[in-house]
Amino acid sequence: MNYNDIPLGVKVQICVSNGSDMQAKFISRVMKTGDKSLLVIPFMHKGVRVNFNGQNIHINMEVPDGEGNNWTFKNCKIDTIKKNGLIYHRILTPMTEGIENRRGERRTYVWQPAIFTIEGITEQIFTTLKDVSPSGFAFVVDPKKRLPITIGKNVACTINEKNGTTIHIRGKVIRKEKMDQYVLYGCRCGEQNQEVLDYIERLTSKEQAESQINDSQNFGFSPN
Repeated sequence: MNYNDIPLGVKVQICVSNGSDMQAKFISRVMKTGDKSLLVIPFMHKGVRVNFNGQNIHINMEVPDGEGNNWTFKNCKIDTIKKNGLIYHRILTPMTEGIENRRGERRTYVWQPAIFTIEGITEQIFTTLKDVSPSGFAFVVDPKKRLPITIGKNVACTINEKNGTTIHIRGKVIRKEKMDQYVLYGCRCGEQNQEVLDYIERLTSKEQAESQINDSQNFGFSPN
């Protein structure tokens, strides 16, 4: 997807990191395009407009296309702008073309602790599950641990939900990427797992509820 092709009305999701393990996710809707930027309904947290100023802040944006594929635009900058009497958040990115989701489905952001059993490593690894989709998942590891995780290694992930439910996911490492403060590993699952699909459905329902609350707090905005 080209940045200039992002349509009006589409919901975008941003992931904000401070360069360490702390991340936050916000959802909004595109209201105006042009001038190499997007104007969206202000991102809110507990009824307060988010301020994206600060040191070591990294922002990535995910946008779905008309066919349901998800595209990522990295290193975004967000500021506040007033236009025609209304306040927006303006999103700018140095990327003209987004990165397509390699797994073929929308990734659901998780960012919570999980237990990993990795081929070739005797002890279980306690680290962070970044996201999950019907065909795969991604996790991050502190590079200081210097773990021998390479492409092709089998990985088993165990997620313990707050309600006591335990989710099991198995996959194979297909991507390794060094980030600022951690190493990211992308895994592809061999086949779809119903308990994983149910888990994603629960996450998606929660995300949609939070998005509806965010939209209701920003009355006065509507796509033109």
